[in-house]
Amino acid sequence: MKIYISGQITGLGVEEAKAKFDKAEKALTVQGYIPINPIKVNTPIEGKTWKEYMLDDIKLLFDCEAICLLNNWQASKGARIEYLIAKEIGMTILMEAEQ
Repeated sequence: MKIYISGQITGLGVEEAKAKFDKAEKALTVQGYIPINPIKVNTPIEGKTWKEYMLDDIKLLFDCEAICLLNNWQASKGARIEYLIAKEIGMTILMEAEQ
């Protein structure tokens, strides 16, 4: 099952955000999921706006069957949007604490 990782990126240092997503990616892989890490897939491009990142991330989300919300997801406007989409389309929703 492909699972999209969602959590706070904006407001964190690049390395801190990357570490949180990488940790979740490894844990999900061990559990047999195919994790989609937006930090790796949707790489930074100078001048790309938040909205452009979100549009790309939502496309990634729609290609998955589930979403994994990192512990800091509620601090992120983008992750809250991703959660609402996942909920409304009936995706499986996992919380990082449940891994």
